[in-house]
Amino acid sequence: AVVSTQSTGDTGCVVALEKVQNKVEKLRLNIAKQNLNCITVFKCDSTKAFDGESTSSFQPPFGREVFDRILLDPPCSAMGQRPQLISSLTFSEVSSYPSYQWCFVADAIKMLKPGGVLVYSTCTLPKQENELVVARVLQTFPELKLVPAEPRLGRPGVLGAGLSEEQAGMVQRFVPDYCDSTHASADSDT
Repeated sequence: AVVSTQSTGDTGCVVALEKVQNKVEKLRLNIAKQNLNCITVFKCDSTKAFDGESTSSFQPPFGREVFDRILLDPPCSAMGQRPQLISSLTFSEVSSYPSYQWCFVADAIKMLKPGGVLVYSTCTLPKQENELVVARVLQTFPELKLVPAEPRLGRPGVLGAGLSEEQAGMVQRFVPDYCDSTHASADSDT
C-alpha cells in the first residue's frame, strides 16, 4: 500500500492505494468506524499509480509533483515481520525485491512536490531492501537529502551499505529486541 498526505489549507487529504480488495475493504471499514472524512482509499496497483502524462491530483494515475508527503511501504520479503524458522522464499525471490521496490520509489519521487517528504518503510531486515535502496535514492536524485526522523526509536542503519556513517545514523531500523528507551515514553506501544 502507498499512503500519501496532500496538504489542503488547514486540513489534510490522505490518499491510500491498495491492490488487494479485502485490504481495501478493511481500510474503508476502519476509516468509517473512526469517522474520518479526509481519507480516500483506491483499489489500485501502486505500480500504475503514476503517469507522467496525467494531470490528476485526485485519483490514480497521478501526475507529477502532486503530494506534499508520501509514506511508501512497498512490497518486501517481510523477513522482519515475525520470527520465522523456515521461509518459503527462494534466494531468487528475495533478490528480486530491491529492483521491484525501486519502481515504487522512482514513481513516488516523481509524484512528490519539490520540498516534499518521502518516508520509505519496509518490514524486512536485509540491507538490500533498506539501506541500499536509500543509498541508491541519494545517488540517483541528488536534489533529495536524508534528514533525521523524530522520534528516534530504532537502531541506526547498517554501515557499509552505501551510506556514510552520518547517513546511516539517520536511518532507523526496528528489531524485536530493541527500542531506545531514552526517546520512547514508558507507556508507548510502538
